[in-house]
Amino acid sequence: MQNIKDKYVYLTTEKEDQTCIGIKGGKFAGVVLRYSDVSIAEKENADGKMPFKFKFDILDNNGLSRPQFENEEWTTLIGDILVDIIDRQYEGEDKLESDN
Repeated sequence: MQNIKDKYVYLTTEKEDQTCIGIKGGKFAGVVLRYSDVSIAEKENADGKMPFKFKFDILDNNGLSRPQFENEEWTTLIGDILVDIIDRQYEGEDKLESDN
């Protein structure tokens, strides 16, 4: 199984004021997005999981139509990427540029 870190790269552009994410390989290769309004629950839910919510903007759809993003595969991919980013930041492995 491929490591989730191998499925994305950090991207920066002059137009964006935050780091963006580029999808590498697979069905969504070339898609660029940015996350916003990320929130993590303060306690575990009944299933023992720490749910979180986030919004995202697709900055470059790489020619894919909107319906191609309206499925569990897309949601799982970008959720897994976000969890990886949060884990890496928490562990001090990654430092993202931010104006905050």
